[in-house]
Amino acid sequence: MNASKVVGQRKTPRTPAEFYALGARLDHELSVVRAFERKRGFVFKARTWDELAQWESQRHIREHRWRHQ
Repeated sequence: MNASKVVGQRKTPRTPAEFYALGARLDHELSVVRAFERKRGFVFKARTWDELAQWESQRHIREHRWRHQ
C-alpha cells in the first residue's frame, strides 16, 4: 500500500500571471537546490564506440581544466 499523505490543497493557477509566478517560484527553488549551472543540451552522434569513448574522455579533460582554472 503506497498511499500518499496529502496535507492541504494547492490553489490551481487560473491566469497567465499566476502561472508565470508559479514558474518563477519553481525556478528559484531549483536554483537553490541545484549546486551547479544548468548545461545546455546537444546531440553528439559518434560513428563507433571508440569515437564516442574518445569524445567523452576529451570532454572530461576540458571540464576538469575549466573547473580548475
